[in-house]
Amino acid sequence: MSALTEQQEQAISTFKENLHLPGGGFHALIVELCKEYQLPFQQVRSVLKKSQTAVEKKIRLDFTHISASDLTKENWLAIIEQALIPLAEATPAVMESLSQHEPYQKAVACIKQGVADEAQRQHLLVELEVIYEQQVCKPLKAMLYTTVLYWELSEDVFNMNKELRLKFSDYPQYMDATEHLFELWQQVKSAAI
Repeated sequence: MSALTEQQEQAISTFKENLHLPGGGFHALIVELCKEYQLPFQQVRSVLKKSQTAVEKKIRLDFTHISASDLTKENWLAIIEQALIPLAEATPAVMESLSQHEPYQKAVACIKQGVADEAQRQHLLVELEVIYEQQVCKPLKAMLYTTVLYWELSEDVFNMNKELRLKFSDYPQYMDATEHLFELWQQVKSAAI
């Protein structure tokens, strides 16, 4: 790596000063972007790091084309947004993903036919638990990583009542899917045999 000129060092210093994020810093920004774009914490964190590295690389390798606006927090946030938008658009909606999940389709078909006996009831309840864990809980936990809410999210769909779901209102797609699975679970649990 070549030594930086004094102007390049000053530009990097200015850029890093402009990135100052009070009140939780990068962590708070990552959590907010996870909510906004409904993407996992590590994916958003990676985009932040890459966007910062991209500006620093431009300072090192293409300094003659650096402007004062390139060094602003606003520019950095715009670069982040440009990277997150296509990622969010490429991520299918939770209910869409759920409805295309084969175990979910099979469970719903069985529920529509009616619960025949206690063994089938228990099987369906377990299936709904597994579907919730795989399709809702794990992806949501990936977003909640390092937040207090991470520890409040139940891995059991039958615990995800309305009061608990309200705590996760910043994640509406996930709570819609949770509510749907919770209602299916209740329907199976209370079905007459």
